[in-house]
Amino acid sequence: MSPWRLELLRIMRTRRLIALVAMFVILGVGGPVLVHYLPQIIKSKTATSDIKLILPKPKPFDGIQNFANNISSLCTLVVAIVAAASLAIDANPVIAIFYRTRVRKPAPLLVPRFVAVIGASVVALALGTLGAWYETTVLIGSLSFGPLVVGFLLEALWLFFVVSTVAFFSSVIRSVLGVVGATVTLFLALALLESVPGVMSWMPTRLAESEADLIGHPAGVLWHAIVTAGIASLLVFGIAIYLFGRREVSR
Repeated sequence: MSPWRLELLRIMRTRRLIALVAMFVILGVGGPVLVHYLPQIIKSKTATSDIKLILPKPKPFDGIQNFANNISSLCTLVVAIVAAASLAIDANPVIAIFYRTRVRKPAPLLVPRFVAVIGASVVALALGTLGAWYETTVLIGSLSFGPLVVGFLLEALWLFFVVSTVAFFSSVIRSVLGVVGATVTLFLALALLESVPGVMSWMPTRLAESEADLIGHPAGVLWHAIVTAGIASLLVFGIAIYLFGRREVSR
């Protein structure tokens, strides 16, 4: 059995694909539903009180914004966990020895796992985006599909950056929990750097909410973040392959 088929079967039979799809679809479908019914829920809770709330009518942008916010937080975390579980090969010494004695070079061992996680994540993102678009259109109002597609592609690049970062930390940290912790810490640091005016436009984290950004207002200088994310992803993944090849398996 080829490594590519093995990784495809692995990500399906370990239910990692189900976890990714379920998270993205639930948040994609549920976000616009929550935005649509939230004013009614709040009014029903305050109906017996003297407080009067005037809530603006939800706009189509609000439904996509809710989904985009979840992509930059919950969905990114789930992708990082699934990627760490797949790419932290040396977390289990017995399994690591089994694979490394049969696949001598790091690239054939790492690349199929990497591509499988990326593919599953992008499929989940596509299904979540379709769900968010459909529910927003039905419940709130129509959306321009062009910016949504471009935003989807940019968010796919964000997921590529996320999985590449996980691959790098997997090459220097053995435990799955440690890899996830290091990845989340880095992303929090990058989010904090967004508050620096001269650095903000270059942060890859700007791509995490691209769908809402492109629908809500012009993209501005998003290409800065595209260049940073693309170059950084390829660079850290290349370093990960190199470090995997040099690391000895602990017993």
